[in-house]
Amino acid sequence: MTDNELIAGFEAGTLEHLPHANHVRLALLYLEQYGRDEALRRLGDGLLLFATLKGHPEKFHVTMTRAWLEPLAAARAAQPGGDPAAFVSAWPEVLDARALRRFYSAGLLDGDAARTSWLEPDLAPLDPRVLRGTGSPLV
Repeated sequence: MTDNELIAGFEAGTLEHLPHANHVRLALLYLEQYGRDEALRRLGDGLLLFATLKGHPEKFHVTMTRAWLEPLAAARAAQPGGDPAAFVSAWPEVLDARALRRFYSAGLLDGDAARTSWLEPDLAPLDPRVLRGTGSPLV
């Protein structure tokens, strides 16, 4: 599926499935096209629509959406341009859907408050170096 097909299917709510890798890909595409704030709005609106159309609006998670976007935005700013596949190739840790556990305790991230509103992390700041598991720069 091309980037344009992924975005069109996501925005129309016609995708059958949306695996984590495509969440990351969409976030990177939106960051490139719109910048952080608009990317967050579009991704949040789209994920809520997707979950609702699939009959599971409760699966939309405000904190997880933003918590993924923040370090991706910082990493993308350090490595602008390029296609999402090349970015992910250089930074494969973003494909680990459990990586947010480096920032959030299970009690906080799994709670209802985190689903419905933004909560700051309780284990580590949302720094892409933490997501990557190193203290080294991304570039």
